[in-house]
Amino acid sequence: MDTYTAELPDNFIHQVLSLLSTKHAVRAGILSKEWGHLWSSVPVLDFDEDEDGQPSADNRKLKRKMFINFMRRCLKRRGKDESNIEKFRLHMRYFGGATIVSKWLSLAVERNVKELQISFIRGRESGVRSYRPFFLPQAILNNAKSLTTLKLQSVTVKDSIDPINLPSLKILSLKQVQFRSTLSFMHLISGCPSLEHFLLTSCTGLSDLKILSLSLKSLEVVDCDVRGIQVEAENLESFKFHGNVFSRYMWHFFNIFSCQRVRSIEFSDIFLKSEWCEGFSSSFPLLESLILHKCNWQYWEHIKIFSQNLKRFVFSDSEPIKPFFSLNFPNLSEARIHLLYRPADPPGPCPWEYFYHLKKCLENFNCSRKVILYVTRAELCTFPERIRNGFTPPLPSLKHLDVEIGTSTTEVTHSALMDSLSWMAPASRVSIHKTTFA
Repeated sequence: MDTYTAELPDNFIHQVLSLLSTKHAVRAGILSKEWGHLWSSVPVLDFDEDEDGQPSADNRKLKRKMFINFMRRCLKRRGKDESNIEKFRLHMRYFGGATIVSKWLSLAVERNVKELQISFIRGRESGVRSYRPFFLPQAILNNAKSLTTLKLQSVTVKDSIDPINLPSLKILSLKQVQFRSTLSFMHLISGCPSLEHFLLTSCTGLSDLKILSLSLKSLEVVDCDVRGIQVEAENLESFKFHGNVFSRYMWHFFNIFSCQRVRSIEFSDIFLKSEWCEGFSSSFPLLESLILHKCNWQYWEHIKIFSQNLKRFVFSDSEPIKPFFSLNFPNLSEARIHLLYRPADPPGPCPWEYFYHLKKCLENFNCSRKVILYVTRAELCTFPERIRNGFTPPLPSLKHLDVEIGTSTTEVTHSALMDSLSWMAPASRVSIHKTTFA
């Protein structure tokens, strides 16, 4: 190997080694003398306890000990090199030992780390489940002035009166992070004046979120136990909230109306209040994409949503939009309607009321350039002949209609389906595709 690498410049070798995990970078250094003295100055440190697959129960302790010792040797050698660390990633099982972990993270901060990823896995050791929390060291929150990206998983943020100073942080991702209180959350956000992208996934200890930021551009909250969110971020462009199976049955309060530059909004698996749609057009004049997924429409009162600049609308539920929905999107380019009737639903003709609701639903999108309709069974978009003869089509001006149909058994013929689709959108180019619904 030395024959081919002796004349390679050090900066090129650094780039190559930076693409490898630290374990593989060390191995490459063993194979080549030219590379051996360089791996310890590579600006990327990537440690993954499960890099070679999860260990069996018999050798779990041994592999963990080997992993810890390997990290100690690497970081001891890296500590002698004063060059900066661009990225530090740690993925391991945590059963205690906060002191040594904090020491590793402090080294990264001292070397002006820009991207820091800490991911702990909760598991079993010696047959005993460990719930010991790892508290995020205050030194990281106080002194990491060069940090631009921080991704945390399964750590705990405790209450503290000490200042948080992350002036360069632009990306913050928190997954399964436990906050001791909402105050600790607000304290963290207040110390990130340059934050642009914020992702919260499966975090606990939060009830109501209040986020104030002049720099924030995107906010995503997924599977967190919160009842309400208030966001004051004048430069916010994207807002996404995904609930869970429990949050579908809880009222949620959202106040993002001061974010008038938002261009994309997405709600999923929540009990959204109907009052939220009042003043929709004036609050979000630049909105281009709106996604609504399983928001318990059956409890809503009559609702009107108008958006002058909306280009993309996605709706999904087990039923069509009710007749009391009035949607007005004059510049809509694409509407996606997902009717999530499961393949396990009993086959057979759908009730007349269903087709009346579906017709009223589709009428909202006659102004769209394209409509994509997803159904689990062909019966769900095959209007009976008596309805086609008694009513006007819902999409007389539509130019493109795409229908995605689940692969479950259908009791309607292809000709009956085509007759229905041709009636629905008489001026449209119709295409039909088979798909598989998860």
